[in-house]
Amino acid sequence: MAPRPRNTGSKDLPPNLYRKTDARNGVTYYTYRDPISGRVFGLGKDKEAAIQEANAANYAEAIRPTLTQRINAPTQTASKLFSEWLGEYREVFAERELSADTNKNVGMRINRLAVVFGSKGIKDITTMDVADYLTGMAKEGKAQMARAMRSLLRDVFVEAMARGWVTANPVEATRAARVNIKRERLTLELWKAIYEEATKPWLRRAMELAVLTGQRRNDIAAMLFKDVHDGFLHVVQSKTGARLRINTALRLESIGLDLATVVKQCRDRALSQHLVHHAQPSGRAKAGQPLPLDALSAAFAEARDRAAVKMGIKFGSQPPTFHEQRSLAARLHDAEGRDAQKLLGHRSASMTDLYRDSRGAEWIDVA
Repeated sequence: MAPRPRNTGSKDLPPNLYRKTDARNGVTYYTYRDPISGRVFGLGKDKEAAIQEANAANYAEAIRPTLTQRINAPTQTASKLFSEWLGEYREVFAERELSADTNKNVGMRINRLAVVFGSKGIKDITTMDVADYLTGMAKEGKAQMARAMRSLLRDVFVEAMARGWVTANPVEATRAARVNIKRERLTLELWKAIYEEATKPWLRRAMELAVLTGQRRNDIAAMLFKDVHDGFLHVVQSKTGARLRINTALRLESIGLDLATVVKQCRDRALSQHLVHHAQPSGRAKAGQPLPLDALSAAFAEARDRAAVKMGIKFGSQPPTFHEQRSLAARLHDAEGRDAQKLLGHRSASMTDLYRDSRGAEWIDVA
């Protein structure tokens, strides 16, 4: 908008700057009028300062887009809410046909993301937003959870990019939290001592299966006699869905046991479908019923603590749990020349390497 014609008294002033003299005291004041909005701004009594201010404002006005430019500018569409995409992502994830436990865990993590980022536009979520969220979780001592949430968030945005919701993944530039592994490893010597302290037959069977097969606690508790046929124990891992056939001739010389013998020892007077089961009534449990996971862990911990006292061992804040037998199995089978990765059902060798790592719990023989 062109400035109005200058009055005679304002010829020495830049466009849009005006002077006004107060008739009561004879003091001259300067004002600037915005040609677009019509608003008037007082610039005080200093002429030189007012001229500088006006020139600066006029320069900014000169580079301001014209009305035609603003009309023709592309319309900025509002970013879709992150919560909307999470609704679609749940369906995408369900199509992967993973185990019920995995779907349940991921579902709970998606709920967390909905609480934290759900009200934001998916395009408005920045790398800093993600980094702040993950860093805060790690500082609370939840580094493992921070890694899991980062992995999930990264996949959420990968799928969003594939469907055109976003053009970039803000998670890529973030760093995975460092996890300080605290749980102590289980050595073969300690395992044998715990085995001697295992007074319940079902605990011994569970320990034997754990070290021979290298399977997780819930998979051991779920093993059925009907899963043993054609010379193999068939296992479908609940966590990953990996399908394993473990030869019943599998033997560990370090403990002097083979899988076929252990399966045979699992049969007792109690009629049961489960390899690991109550041999006699116990509380509300009837003979033949499977063992709850917590019962396996608690019985193992009690035997472990008794063995530690006899061996003069003092554990730290994270003593070895029932799950540590999986790592011991990987190391024992590896030492006897077997492929620990296949036995554990890992997709990557790097994961198996983590289980092979004794974390300084075992002596290293040097020739």
